[in-house]
This record gives sequence, structure tokens and C-alpha cells, in this order.
Amino acid sequence: MHPPARLFRCCLAASLLIAAPLLAQTQLDYPPGRVLADDIAQMDFQLAPDYATQHPRLLFFEKDRAALQQRAKDEPELWRAVIAHANGIKHNPPDEARIRKGDKYWRAEYMQSGALAWFVTGDAAYRDGTIAWMKAFCAVDVWGTGFRDNVDLQAAWYLYHISIAYDILYDEIPAHDRTAIEQGIIDHAEALYAVHAGDEGHKIRYDQNHTYIPTTALTAAALTLYGRVDAAKKWLNQSAAILRRSRYVQSEDGYYYEGFGYYVYALHWQVRAAELLSRATDENYFELPVLRDTWMNALYLSLPGDAGAYDIGDCFSWSKTGERNGLSVNNHTMMWAIASANGSPENQTAGNFYQARKPDLDYPAAAFLWFDPAIEPAPFDTIPPYHYFPDHDIVSWRSGWDDDATCVLFRCGPPLGHAAMDKLGELDDWIMNCGHVHPDIGAFWLYAKGQYLALDTGYLARKWTEDHNTLLIDGKGQGIDGSYWNDRGADYGIFDRAHIDVVELTDEYFLARGEFGSAYTPQVAGVELHRTVAGTKDWMLVFDEMSANDAHALTWICHTEAPFKQVGESYVATMSRASLAVTPLSPRALTPTMQPAMVEFGSGPQNPQPVQTGYELLLTMPEPQSKAYIANLLTPLDPDEAPPTASLRFEHGSPIVLEIRFADGTQQQAAIVPDAPKGTPKVILK
Repeated sequence: MHPPARLFRCCLAASLLIAAPLLAQTQLDYPPGRVLADDIAQMDFQLAPDYATQHPRLLFFEKDRAALQQRAKDEPELWRAVIAHANGIKHNPPDEARIRKGDKYWRAEYMQSGALAWFVTGDAAYRDGTIAWMKAFCAVDVWGTGFRDNVDLQAAWYLYHISIAYDILYDEIPAHDRTAIEQGIIDHAEALYAVHAGDEGHKIRYDQNHTYIPTTALTAAALTLYGRVDAAKKWLNQSAAILRRSRYVQSEDGYYYEGFGYYVYALHWQVRAAELLSRATDENYFELPVLRDTWMNALYLSLPGDAGAYDIGDCFSWSKTGERNGLSVNNHTMMWAIASANGSPENQTAGNFYQARKPDLDYPAAAFLWFDPAIEPAPFDTIPPYHYFPDHDIVSWRSGWDDDATCVLFRCGPPLGHAAMDKLGELDDWIMNCGHVHPDIGAFWLYAKGQYLALDTGYLARKWTEDHNTLLIDGKGQGIDGSYWNDRGADYGIFDRAHIDVVELTDEYFLARGEFGSAYTPQVAGVELHRTVAGTKDWMLVFDEMSANDAHALTWICHTEAPFKQVGESYVATMSRASLAVTPLSPRALTPTMQPAMVEFGSGPQNPQPVQTGYELLLTMPEPQSKAYIANLLTPLDPDEAPPTASLRFEHGSPIVLEIRFADGTQQQAAIVPDAPKGTPKVILK
């Protein structure tokens, strides 16, 4: 095996991150041991020569000052955001109660912005204000208010940004202040270190942001005090070992398992960890599928307009009156960091795409440092508007990248992907945490005509299958239905067996077929379920087949923002910009239920609150059967447009033949053949 490559810095972007040829192994890339203690025992994390002899070093070096000053001139909008943020540091720091409580704890980045503003401008007010803030935070012994005090997310945000600011201002901090700040960093780093020190047999949620975010903060503390505090070595070895395992269990296809809300909230901490480790070792830690390919998650889960992105998993809330709050998309500038480190035009495109929509004002220092103008973005016309994520079995199709696009998402895989099944057997101390993943296997999402038509629920304290656009069997759902952790207490294999077995995506149409009956095993065993979704810009067919030894009744579910009303043979929900028509095409009439969608909302399993999340349509088979199919046509319409009429012919082993007659007199026909031979179209349009 080749030794780790040393990557040379040839310009500011390469100095701030790492310039990229990327196939060499890093210090974290060898297979992990059975338990964390195995990794720590063999971990002797090595820093690059001269790294620990200088400050600043964590994000840039002293020699980069002139280049950063030039960047401030070349990128005035990014720099103005840093200054606006840094100006907050000129005010008195929060009092002890506010620091302890942690309201808006992400404002700890004010300290990073203030230190950076001083480094570039030399304005002493930024330096002095940042030092005052660091002293105030470090004087508080407990960061937190009752939930994992000193070791969870609030403590991580504080410790990371204080460590960064300390590193930048190191030579400017008076000796007596440095002692106080250092002691605060030491005390809080020791608290994080103690969580995983000497606890053989302890199960750790390596996949979860509550693990890798504090570990990234501990890494920053270790690197900023390395060479001054002996304990920094043990902190670094432990944090590197945990990150090694955390990185190992992440997605294999670029998708982020907790959904888009936690993707933008959490994954940038994996980017921050990669940045710290890359600079400290001169190796590239960005060459990881969940980072390298994250532009796919960003683009293929995006939606036009104010919807922003698919609301898959825990990601936003609804008002008490049933109105959908916006999905905040921030931290997208992490893709600039990946673009620079890996020389990735696609990540640059994704970062630019979201920044153009809404500049990231919560973390402007990171945005300023991560943007590399030398990376040319990939033109959108070179990126297909559809993609299949094979590890998680998720299909995303768009009719184009324009704002008028029809967008479809179909999910039919396990919570943490298929690769996680083997990894679960390799790591004895890994306990999965899928609390932000919903029981939505087999679900679909639909956006068209500028309107989110078939959508999801947002944040849930108790997660029920009925809250998603999938199926119930005899009124029962998937996994441990109704729990906050839908997977906990169930064999991961029942979810792993859910899969997509057919995919065909073209500019004109989409088709995907998945099997997911195993996901219902704890509630209803022995049922085989296939769902085929197929369509074009103008329509989507959802075709479900059931086969079982015993008779069962399926319930088909669709959620939207407006109430459904029966119009002829269809059920229509009319919103401000478009309507959704659901036209049943099953051989036997289905029993409809149209009602407000009520969920148990909450940011954790405690104290669920009833909240209305739009409306739902449930279509239930009138009597149980052992073998049956149900079919429903979804059509995006203008608000005042009448629904189409349609017919469907199907015999087992034959194509699904669909005919649609729209209100304006136009007709479309499609022959859908999911098992057509390779190279033969699976959807034939007329």
C-alpha cells in the first residue's frame, strides 16, 4: 500500500483547504476494529511537520493574510456578511444565564467571524470583542440546561468556535486572558473526552449528528491546544478514532439518511472535521462518498420555488392552523469546501445554486473561507435532472432544472442504506439511531406547476406510517409503528430487504418499481408488496400489487396541503397555484376517507403535540384479498382545471396499459412494462 500522499498548497484555496488528487489512503481510512477501544489502542495520530509550531493553523496560516485580504476585496458580498456578523461581537457578550441556556447557540460563530474580521482588517475592536466573548463563555462551567450538559450540540458549537477564535487570535490574547480561555477549553474538552473514555461495551451512535458534531468540536480543541496542553494528544487520538468509525458508517451513495433538514443542519460538521484533519495532516479527508457525492443529495432533493427541498424525514414544522412553514436551506456553502478540496465542479454548482437562492447568513465566516473562485461550476445542462441512489434505494426525477419542472421522489430502501447492514455486523459497539427517519418506505412525493402537491409531515415525535404517502396493510404500518424510533426493536434486515428492483429514467419519463412488504413484518408478516411509479411531466401512475398467503386489505395514502373533494371519479385538492387530482383505476372501487392530517409533532419523543399537517386521502380495499392490485393516477392541474378521465388495463404478466383524456380534449397513452428486457423501453408513450 502506498504511503499517505502529501498534498501541496499552491494557492490560497489550496492553503485554506486542500488541493486534490485523491486516491491515497488517509490515517482514518483503514477498516475500523470491532469496538472503539480497538481503534484508540492503535491510534497514533500524526500531524504534518511544522503544523503545531504556528498559530493560526486550524483554518489558515499567517502567510495567508494577504490572500484573505485580497479575497475580501474580490468577494465583497461574502465579506460584507462576515463583517455584519462580526459586528455583533462588539456588543457585550451574553450573560451567564443565556450562555448556560444556549438560546440560538449557533451564534457562537460570532466569535469566529470576529476573529476573522480582525485578522483581515486589523481592527482592534473585533479582536477585543472576540476575546471578551471567549472569556465570558469559558467562565461558564456548564453549557446546557438539563439534556446532556457539556457534551451535546450546544457545547459542541461553543467549543468549536472558541477553539477557532483562540487559534486565530493566539498571539493577541493577553497572558491572563489566555490562561482563563485555555482553562475553559480544557474543562469542556475533558467533558467531551470523558463521554467515551474507558467505557468498554458502551454502544455508540456513530451515524448520528449528536456523536460526530461534539467529536468535531473535540478535534478543534485538541488541535488548537496541541503543543501547549499534554491532554490534547489523547483528545486527538480519541476524536480521530470516533470520526473514523462515524465516517465509515455514513452513506455510500451521497444521500444523507436523516433527510434534508438534518442534512443542512448537521453534515457541515463532517465537512468541518474533514477540513481540520486535512489541514493538520496534509491528507485529503473529503474523499468520502457522503461528502464527495453530496452535490447529488443537494440537487436531486431540491425543489423549485419556496418549497426549497423535499420534506423527507424530520425537517420543518407546521403551524397550529395547518399551514406549512418554510424549509430553511442553509449551510449549503459546505459544498464549496468539498468543491475546492476535491476539484469538484458539481459541488461548486450545488453550492452556487443554493447561495443564489438565499445567501447563508448564519455561517458567513465559513462561506467566505470555503468559496474557491478557481473551481468552475458544471453547467446545469451537463447534469441530468434525474438520479437513482442505489444504497438507499431512492429515485429522483425532474422534467428539467427549470422552475416549471415536475419533480417526483420515490423511496423504497432501508433507513441507513443497504451497506449499513454489513457494517452493523462489523462494529460491535454501533447502535443505529434513525430517530429522524420516518416509516415512509414505498412513499412518493410530487411537485408540479409551481406547487408542492404530494408532500410529507415535517418533524414528528411519534412516527406513524399513515402520515406518509405509502400503504397500510389491514390498517397497520411499518416497523415499530408509532414509535419515535421506527427501527428500534426490529431486525434491520426487514428494512434492508426493501429494495428497488427496476429503474428507468429518461428526459421524457420515469419508472421505478420497488418491493417493501418485509418492512411491515412486526405488524403483518408474510405479505409481498410491489409498488411501481411511472409517469411524465403531466401525470404519475402509482401501481401497487399485493401477494400473500392470507387475505389482507390495503389502504393507499396521499397527503397534500388542501382538502380533497370528490369531482366525478376523481378526488381533487385545489391549492393557490395548482390542483392535484387523484383518479382511482383499480378493478374494484376503493372506499375513500378525506380528512385533515393530524400528526404527533415534536422535536423528540417527549410530549408529542397534535398538529394538523394539511389533509389526507385514504383509499381502502372494500374487502381483504390474498392477491390484488390497486392503481391510482395523480395529475397536476391548473387550479380551475377539471380532472381527466382515465382507464387502465392489466393482466398479470402483461403490460400496464394506461389511457388518459384531459379536459382540453388531448389524450395520452402509455404501455408500462417494468420487466421489459434491458435495452427495451419500459414506458412506451403515444
